Amino acid sequence: MLRYADTSALVRCYFPDEPDHEELRALLLEGADPVVTSELTRVELASAVHSAHRAGRLPDPASLLAVVDADCAEDGPVALLRLQPEAVFGLATALVAQHPLRSLDAVHLAVARTTAAELAGGEPVVLVTRDHRRAAAAAALGMAVE
Repeated sequence: MLRYADTSALVRCYFPDEPDHEELRALLLEGADPVVTSELTRVELASAVHSAHRAGRLPDPASLLAVVDADCAEDGPVALLRLQPEAVFGLATALVAQHPLRSLDAVHLAVARTTAAELAGGEPVVLVTRDHRRAAAAAALGMAVE
């Protein structure tokens, strides 16, 4: 099994005051199953970290982003999948027409259905998300959701 973690799940791994923090940390950063996400997640995580800093939740965004980068490095627990526009954008466009998804939500699902599925080589890809619309769309596509 391959887990595709979207930003809504990964961001909770890095903020102890977020719901499901311990559970998601154990599952995604300390678990035995391989975890992947889109390289776009790194930008979304940077946005969340800087937003938390501006809101006073986080004193030093640079140190948390260094942890994120280490976790997404070659030997880290999360592999960043390079965006393959030719495989992803057509499916993402179809997904926004079929489901009430925002554009990046559709891109995450499309990456999970294309690049991650190819990497999994026939093994199941499980979407780990805390976004209800993304979870519903993934389930409608026949994907397992955690």
